[in-house]
Amino acid sequence: MDAGQMRALAQGIRKGRSDSTIAEYDRIIKRLAGEPWRDYADRVNASRRYGYLLKAADRYRRAGLVLDWLRLSDRARKAGDRLTAGDYRRRAEQVAHALQEDEAPYRPEAPNPNRKTSKRKTLAGLPPDWREQIIAELNDLDQFPAVVLALTGCRPAEFQAGIVLERAGQDLRVTISGVKISKLTGGGQESRTLVFDGADALASWLLAHVDDHGGPVRVRGDLGAWRKRFTRAAARLGFKKISPYSLRHQFAGDQKRRGWNDDRLSQALGQASARTRKHYGHARQGRGGGGGLKSVTATQAVRNAQTPIPGQSPAPTPEPIPTPTPVLDLDLDLDTGPSPE
Repeated sequence: MDAGQMRALAQGIRKGRSDSTIAEYDRIIKRLAGEPWRDYADRVNASRRYGYLLKAADRYRRAGLVLDWLRLSDRARKAGDRLTAGDYRRRAEQVAHALQEDEAPYRPEAPNPNRKTSKRKTLAGLPPDWREQIIAELNDLDQFPAVVLALTGCRPAEFQAGIVLERAGQDLRVTISGVKISKLTGGGQESRTLVFDGADALASWLLAHVDDHGGPVRVRGDLGAWRKRFTRAAARLGFKKISPYSLRHQFAGDQKRRGWNDDRLSQALGQASARTRKHYGHARQGRGGGGGLKSVTATQAVRNAQTPIPGQSPAPTPEPIPTPTPVLDLDLDLDTGPSPE
């Protein structure tokens, strides 16, 4: 293959790309960090569409290498350095031949339609700081709901309805309005208030935002597009089948590890039945800390109350939810973030 043929091949791969496509390819190339695209796709369990993007970005990168090496070869030849010119040409030719070869299309493993995967099962094998890693992977605006969900274990729908954050001395007080409420069965907690140790890293992060706004704030936002960005951020880190709801299961696992596998945990999760909490998290999945949850106040007692495990204190009798101080509404426009990758 002569230089003209190699140049034509590489230019044909790289031309006609829009600025947004090139920017997307650049992000993917940086993410791959030299790892073969197919190995990366298998590792993160990429979708068929994302696998196609990985392959296209890698071909774009290799075509650029061909052009760069041909350019360096020409420069060395003009300088009279035939040895170096030949070396660059051989590198370009090797990659050009690889670009001509047919690559099998990426086909992700098809899910078993008869197998239902529990969200809490997906926590197995995750590193202790998996939540912090995902939060760091998100952009600044997307971090806010991730921190709130990770710290409080609230449902994504409850964040969308609005959650009140306020300072209580050195601690953080969080008031959550329930969304799974049934007047017929008495299910769910209409409201619950959780107090976290202000020294906890996530609680401290939220307290800083409360102080920046001069007092209590009610945060809310549509999490539709945000959910996809969160899930794909997890996939980029190699955390398969992790979604925002995984944060709720991790919260429950953390509290169970701390010895809160009693009716206090049901109240913290916004549940009115003790039987429901068994579906959330395992004590062995707890990763310590648990946000330093100090107390929980809910609107009603828990039905089917169970005898606490020896050494644990029973859930306190529900007290009236304190009347919130006038708050500043902080409506996050999460649909304007970068498109999911």
